[in-house]
Amino acid sequence: MKILVTGGAGYVGSVLVNQLLEKKYKVCVVDNLMYDNGHTIIPYFKHSKFKFIKGDVRDKSLMEPLVHNFEFVIHLAAIVGFPACRKNPELANTVNVDSSKLISSLLSKDQGTVYASTGSNYGIIENQICTEETPLNPISLYGKTKTEAENIF
Repeated sequence: MKILVTGGAGYVGSVLVNQLLEKKYKVCVVDNLMYDNGHTIIPYFKHSKFKFIKGDVRDKSLMEPLVHNFEFVIHLAAIVGFPACRKNPELANTVNVDSSKLISSLLSKDQGTVYASTGSNYGIIENQICTEETPLNPISLYGKTKTEAENIF
């Protein structure tokens, strides 16, 4: 199986990529390395089934041909957390929401996809266990953009 991982050099992606390669999947990572985190994927370049593309997931001319070449897309690329989103709200919206709209629009019905969301979608939960049935109530821009993107998929 051929899998495309957006944001694959990030905190979750860099661990996931290793697990996918261990299972012998062909893995392509698209990441713009905006956090100078390329070191997280250096070990994977030795794998014949690994490919890296430095690029922006908001770029349709990049993503359109890529998405069509994979059986599965794992969309992890995001501006993560309240502080990062507050620092640059426009970037947070375009990366977290617009890239999700783009990728979703490019997927065929035969392709599988995973969208990584966040507990920030639920806002403040006091004295109860948060489940997938808990109503969405994001209070930060991060939570709001991730909730909007989750609803796209």
